[in-house]
Amino acid sequence: MNSSFANSDPFSPAPCRPCSDTEVLLAVCTSDFVIRGSIQDVTNEAEEQESIIHVGVNKLYRQKSKVFQLTGESGNWRGQIKTLLECGVKPGDGDFLFTGRMHFGEARLGCAPRFKDFQRMYKEAKDKGLNPCEIGPD
Repeated sequence: MNSSFANSDPFSPAPCRPCSDTEVLLAVCTSDFVIRGSIQDVTNEAEEQESIIHVGVNKLYRQKSKVFQLTGESGNWRGQIKTLLECGVKPGDGDFLFTGRMHFGEARLGCAPRFKDFQRMYKEAKDKGLNPCEIGPD
């Protein structure tokens, strides 16, 4: 079952297609950023053919650049991730595991399964001894 909502790698043969479980697990190991968070808002930029996903971060697993920052007095982490407009990302309920790469100083979305689906695939791979790397799934 594919549960990711976007794979926006413009070099992918099928941009915006869902990531497979294997692709998600590999993305967790190799991405420039890995976060658990929710979509706060989405800004569509028609001229750029891009969407900017405004993310509220619940857990920061990894970031190679300071894309996700603490904001204000509340101590909440926030950041923005760009993806292709054609992927049709919309704000909604629930947590996702966002992965992706830095491209010219901007966070670009890779795989982003619902967090509960990531927990399932991570546990299944761990039980079979097939996880390509360790990350705390909680």
